[in-house]
Amino acid sequence: MAWSTKLWLLLVLVHPVLSIFASFIDVPTARNTGNIVYYSPLLLASAVKDHKIQLHGGTLFDYYYTLSLHKSEKRNKKAILYSYMEGLINLLDHFDQKHDDIMIEANAYFINPHTAEKLGFKKVRTKTLQKVIMIFNYLPITISYSIALGELNFPNILSLKSYESTIGELRMNRPYLENIFERINQKK
Repeated sequence: MAWSTKLWLLLVLVHPVLSIFASFIDVPTARNTGNIVYYSPLLLASAVKDHKIQLHGGTLFDYYYTLSLHKSEKRNKKAILYSYMEGLINLLDHFDQKHDDIMIEANAYFINPHTAEKLGFKKVRTKTLQKVIMIFNYLPITISYSIALGELNFPNILSLKSYESTIGELRMNRPYLENIFERINQKK
């Protein structure tokens, strides 16, 4: 519309609204077509393409339906971590050992590189495109982050970090994953 009407302000006004509601349409559609695979309620991945998968934390759609605004920040963070660990374990169960060379890529602005390393990921340079995508999606990311923390909060997406692993490297760290998963499960 902005292109045909030459009302460039429409891009500025429409984009935030579209970015909020896109995950409520795109995610279910992509899941039905097999382009997105859920490994837990808050961990999803792109389908295998070019021998790699891209891991994603939950979208606004997922946070809205999974977390509670009425629960404490601590409880929601625990639920997120639990879902991530559950998702990584389910990912390993989904792929057998002949797929151990499939590359896993992930981006996060809140995962500690030391923790990521223990899980089997190594920190890599963040691609410029990933930074641009995060900036364009800042509004839904902020809403998701605020739901997780139980109050309005603005994430520092400039601290975006990128990680890589293979399914085989992740599999070698499965005992550590299961240990974290069990500890969180016991504290629920």
